[in-house]
Amino acid sequence: MRAIIIDDEEKGRKLLRNLLHAYCKDVEVVGMADSVAAGVEAIHESRPDLIFLDIVMPNENGFELLDKITGLACEVIFTTAYNQYAIRAIRVAALDYLLKPIDVEDLQAAVQRARQKVELRQEAAPLDERLATFIHNTRSGGKLPEKIGFPTAHGVRFYDIEDIYVCKAEGNYTTIFLRGSEKVELVSKTLKEFEELLSGYNFIRTHRSYLVNLNHLKEYRRSSLIGDAEGEGGCVMVAKNLKVPVSRDKRKALLERISRPF
Repeated sequence: MRAIIIDDEEKGRKLLRNLLHAYCKDVEVVGMADSVAAGVEAIHESRPDLIFLDIVMPNENGFELLDKITGLACEVIFTTAYNQYAIRAIRVAALDYLLKPIDVEDLQAAVQRARQKVELRQEAAPLDERLATFIHNTRSGGKLPEKIGFPTAHGVRFYDIEDIYVCKAEGNYTTIFLRGSEKVELVSKTLKEFEELLSGYNFIRTHRSYLVNLNHLKEYRRSSLIGDAEGEGGCVMVAKNLKVPVSRDKRKALLERISRPF
């Protein structure tokens, strides 16, 4: 893959280039830039497969560059030393990032994910769509992101977080039940990853295999009526009579949560 590194610090650019040369043999660095303007020029000249983009630069930031690149068939990996809010927005938009100082294993894993997206380019959600979601989320006045990107077998699909009813664990995958229909989505993320991404929203774990959006909760029943031995804490009814088990160890936290307005 052809890559460009955009970072205002020369030391940072050279270090990342050297790491790629030593540990990611199939990545060729075809350009480096120290500013948004130089980065845009390098991107249009080299048409890379992959862009490593520093988030924070003096008097400007990597987000400004995103406004200036459209219609490119490439992937972006953000590099940053901090800014947890931005990292969260990156993750829910199905983009990728590396924390500085860059760890070799993290770099190799990020490059592998980018390679898979490049290979799926014809079916994956275009970079423009993911960047538009990311920019919208970061410019929402400090509010939590409104959309989330789901990695699927064919790429990435986007949904409003409020449209998620229930997340159900399926091994290393998660089934997402969505508002508006009987539609479900099988996503290549674990339930634990969804619990982390959706922390701060009105979701609660009712069971080791279920994460529920309380905004769609209709009823709690002491008896599960599900025939699930791990639903000994009862069950909750969500949206269109969707029954979700409550395990005994999760019942107390659930009852405490729903005893308050939400």
